[in-house]
Amino acid sequence: MADTKVKEISLPLEDEFRSFIESNISENLNHARHVETEIHTFTGIYMAVVAGVLAFDFTGKLGTSFGLIVHSVILGGGLLAILLLSRWYLAFDTFMAYAECLSYLEENLLMGRMDVNSAETMWNDFVAAFGQAVVDGEEKPKNSAFKAILGEENGEACYSSAGRLFAFDIPKKSKNSPRTRDFVFGFHGVILIAIGIILVRDLYNVIF
Repeated sequence: MADTKVKEISLPLEDEFRSFIESNISENLNHARHVETEIHTFTGIYMAVVAGVLAFDFTGKLGTSFGLIVHSVILGGGLLAILLLSRWYLAFDTFMAYAECLSYLEENLLMGRMDVNSAETMWNDFVAAFGQAVVDGEEKPKNSAFKAILGEENGEACYSSAGRLFAFDIPKKSKNSPRTRDFVFGFHGVILIAIGIILVRDLYNVIF
């Protein structure tokens, strides 16, 4: 599981804290983009390898027993791939959550709705609440963290505003629009199901 702990911050000067916010928004967004690129690259390579292996195996030149071994390896690799993707997406969610919280703090500091001390306190509380939400297995740890430190109603308004990523003017996604990860996991799920069906066929041919 990705490490969501960060060091407590203690920056007495307002300009230093604003600089901390701006640099860390950029840093977290860059990390998130890097993770997303790794996910897409890995998925593309994995699918190309599986397609190549299956195309070669379907020639039938090496027999059913060999196919059974190959398909078992692919199935095991597919299960490991799902676990790897889960870890990658946890890292992605962590970087994005930190960027959104920092963006929310920057917005409130600029608008005069929050001072440096309260912003620093909220940041430390958010990091702790987000880490706890991950440990507790919350489906949406970012939303849970905002609600934990601000209450149900204010928390929802907070993460809705933060979702716009104020400093970068990134629009918030529609609530009902599918996420890229849904398609990625869907592709891997289809592959696993297909390999499972082929394995059943292989076992039937070996036994009977």
